[in-house]
Amino acid sequence: MIEPDAGAFGNSRTERSWFNPAPSLKTGVAGWIAYGMGGSGYLLMIPTIGYAAYFRTQVVADERYADALWALAVAIPLVLAGAVAPLIGAHADATGRRKAFLLLLTAISCLLTASLALVGPGDIILGMLAFIGAHAAFLLAKALYDSYLPVLTNRGSLSLLSGLGWGLGYLGSLFCYLLCLPFVAGGSEDSDPARFSLAFLVTGVFFAVVGLTSSLFMPADSLRRPGDDMADAYRRVRKTVVEWRQNKPVLTFLIAYYLINDAIVTVLFFIGIFFKSTFGLQVNEILKLTLLFYAVGVPATIAFGWLGRVWSERGALAVTLAIWLVLIGIMTVGDGAAIPVIVAVGAGLVIGSSQALCRSIYASMIPVERSSEFFGFNALVGRASAALGPLTFGLVSAATGSQRIAMASLALFIIAGGYLLLLQYRRDGRVAA
Repeated sequence: MIEPDAGAFGNSRTERSWFNPAPSLKTGVAGWIAYGMGGSGYLLMIPTIGYAAYFRTQVVADERYADALWALAVAIPLVLAGAVAPLIGAHADATGRRKAFLLLLTAISCLLTASLALVGPGDIILGMLAFIGAHAAFLLAKALYDSYLPVLTNRGSLSLLSGLGWGLGYLGSLFCYLLCLPFVAGGSEDSDPARFSLAFLVTGVFFAVVGLTSSLFMPADSLRRPGDDMADAYRRVRKTVVEWRQNKPVLTFLIAYYLINDAIVTVLFFIGIFFKSTFGLQVNEILKLTLLFYAVGVPATIAFGWLGRVWSERGALAVTLAIWLVLIGIMTVGDGAAIPVIVAVGAGLVIGSSQALCRSIYASMIPVERSSEFFGFNALVGRASAALGPLTFGLVSAATGSQRIAMASLALFIIAGGYLLLLQYRRDGRVAA
């Protein structure tokens, strides 16, 4: 059963000590943070900016099909990883092979990421298959990586470690981008494709050196039932689903996270397009705003993790959701040259912070011995929410002819998710009292 939280916005931890993992886990914590830096570099240079632009402008080149093919390439690994993550997590928990799975999936992602350097103009099938494999392996590895959070520290320091991991991960994005800059500085449209694609080789090597190497230092689980197979994992996952009524707080949180994540991923997917279409910004100007976002995001994410530890995780999350509503309002009605700068700063304050806080709250609610399985369900929810928000944005934008109105629709997701969390914590607080 889930241990109820206390109060609506008061302290949520009975254990209050500064982040100080056991000596045997300190190496694991350092490796966990370093892995996040390697993964963040991959996320920036492959699905977010580098390969996303290269695939549309060089590999496909035909504007009539470029966006549709890229959307398909992104959707397939989301569906695959979401469906498989709970099974792999349950199998890893039962057999004690979480570290082995993490190493294997990360190695596959690194190799396939590096292989993207072989994709040239017209290699559409090869480009899609290599990306689908690399991204599906990354998403599955990311779920296992997240599941280490409740293992590496005590309940009172979950938000602090989660914020550190997410905030310092942004530094990995910046470092990986600087390594790739000599190859991508000319942009995906004007650069030599053979030269531009070398950035993907650099990213694969970066992820291997920083991420794969650091995963070796993660603590190994004790070997439990090595004879278990995936059929046993399926039975455990099915049993968990059937027993959700006994874990209502977890289910409520996952629904709330689904709604909040809808808004977050939509902003991530469309903010560049929004800046270009609504404010007429060029690629180099958007890049400068991206760097500003990271400059704000690193200290802000760490600070909100600290706030969640010394005050309340749910209180800190409520602050980020309030900032989200203000930010969406600014994007909806704001005008003038200063608005993109304000939006970049506001996004830096809350994107990583709200995700890190959600991760730590969820980690505090689940059984540690089954964290891989439960974070598999968290991955499933995250992958599913990556579809509804962008779809809603696209439909509203098409129906109204206004990206501003489409941005305003995201406030509904934030409000609904926040409302569910508030109801849950008030109910759990009364139960605890």
